Amino acid sequence: MSNTYSEENRINVADGLRGFAIIAITLLHSINHFNLSIFPVNSIPAFQYSDLIINTVITYISSGKSYGVFALLFGFTFYLQLKNQEKRGNDFGYRFIWRMFILFIIGTINSAFFSGEILVLYSIVGVILVPLRHSKNRNLIILSVIFLLQPIILAKIIYILIDQNYIQHFERYLPDKLFRELEYNSFFGMIKTNLTLGKEIYWISILSNCERIFQSATFFIVGLLFGREKLFENSPKTNKFWKKALIMSLIVYIFLRALRIEIVVVIQARALQNMIVNILSLWSDFSAVIFIVGLFMNIYSCKLKNGMKWIEPFGKMSLTNYIMQSILGSFIFYGYGLSLSKQCGITLSFIIGITMLVLQYYFCIWWLKHHKKGPIEQLWHNLTWIKSKRLN
Repeated sequence: MSNTYSEENRINVADGLRGFAIIAITLLHSINHFNLSIFPVNSIPAFQYSDLIINTVITYISSGKSYGVFALLFGFTFYLQLKNQEKRGNDFGYRFIWRMFILFIIGTINSAFFSGEILVLYSIVGVILVPLRHSKNRNLIILSVIFLLQPIILAKIIYILIDQNYIQHFERYLPDKLFRELEYNSFFGMIKTNLTLGKEIYWISILSNCERIFQSATFFIVGLLFGREKLFENSPKTNKFWKKALIMSLIVYIFLRALRIEIVVVIQARALQNMIVNILSLWSDFSAVIFIVGLFMNIYSCKLKNGMKWIEPFGKMSLTNYIMQSILGSFIFYGYGLSLSKQCGITLSFIIGITMLVLQYYFCIWWLKHHKKGPIEQLWHNLTWIKSKRLN
């Protein structure tokens, strides 16, 4: 197999995975009204069953998995950029920190439209890759396992088991105030609300158990490891690996989901039950991401990859599409725009999400005919290499 073919397959499968992730995220955010959980009081009778089915399927496919795919590819992209610069005799570490600072700014702008966005978190947690860039694979594996085990949640589980009198105080931090303000305020009021109250709620949820921090770091490191082991290239060795990974990850996922159901029945102590269910869900999400990546790798290793070409434009412009959906979604559902959250149940919101994806698809096709990168991808690239002699 030629190096050119391996390089092409590696890029295409990454674009396909990013495309899948952005589609799933757009649909999930649409049915959730971009964190504005206000729905019609009386749902349309014809949509009652479709509401239930769509909500179950989209949440099942996307929640905890789409961002996991993004995070894994984040670590893989870091590996590619690192090796590319090392071939030129450059150390990518400091440049990557600067790149994360730019991503932080981009994410902050995006959070003005959608407070639940992920780029700010990635820009902060992603810095961990810099001190790990030359670590041995063994050390990376050990660290990723530690992060995957969710040490804070494990510590809480141990504490609950030791303290038999422990009673969990549930903080019902329902963002009613956030919903009210996003439902009625103006454009600038929406920005102020998302950057203040929205961010407060977001970071409280992030820092409560730090599970998203540890999960993201795990995927970053795994993506780096996959890059080192050339697991995104098309070769007999990698094809064999992904066939095994596909089967094993599916078995692990089914086992963890079944165990999660059993825990709810067996353990009556609410605090302990919640903690164990939470950690099992995170582990099952990890296995699901490996399954999704394995599925795509197996598809791209055969003639079926030709049927995935339509999804790749979404992936080539994933950052642009991610921010575009935040802007469009807030305008469609929030009070400053069309305010459709009060009129649209899950089925209608799903149809709106599909419409957004169709518009994004044709925009991607049109843009990529004239440019190599999406507009925000190109901006991020140019700012990353500002004052650098090499911009590629």
